[in-house]
Amino acid sequence: MTVFRQTPLPRRPGRGQLIVTDAVLEPSSAALRSSRGPDGPHEGLVLWLGRTVGDDTLVLALATPPIISSAQRVHVDERAVAAAARVARQAGLGVVAQVHSHPATDTRHSDGDDQLIFMPFEGMFSLVVADYGRGSLHPAEGAGLHQRQNGQWVQVIDPHTMRVIPAHLHDARAQ
Repeated sequence: MTVFRQTPLPRRPGRGQLIVTDAVLEPSSAALRSSRGPDGPHEGLVLWLGRTVGDDTLVLALATPPIISSAQRVHVDERAVAAAARVARQAGLGVVAQVHSHPATDTRHSDGDDQLIFMPFEGMFSLVVADYGRGSLHPAEGAGLHQRQNGQWVQVIDPHTMRVIPAHLHDARAQ
């Protein structure tokens, strides 16, 4: 199954890096996989919270707002996004990226994905995960990384634009 796209989806290098602590990945994946209805798996959505520093985006936490979903669409109410943004601000963070799932392996933005992201800003990232969230969250392993550039969404062509940092770092020489 391919996504509904009538407009071209530009492909470009990312601007800056999306730097994600690995502590955010499993809860994000679990939230996407848990989106279900009586008819089976549904598309899911999570918001990544963090800070932008220059061109880089640092992801430190996530929010799972209530969604309205079906097997082939997901929608989050603007009040739920606003509530997630308020909670993020209380921790000194902001909504810096959106992560959502698609039913099959096509992880490009659909036309609807381009149009329905709340509060898009220049440099914002959007990650699409395959197979109702059972696919990898890593662009090098099939996730679709997109970024808002010059007022439009583009598919990021370099999978290394997203870097995952261990939540626990240590110096092996210190042991």
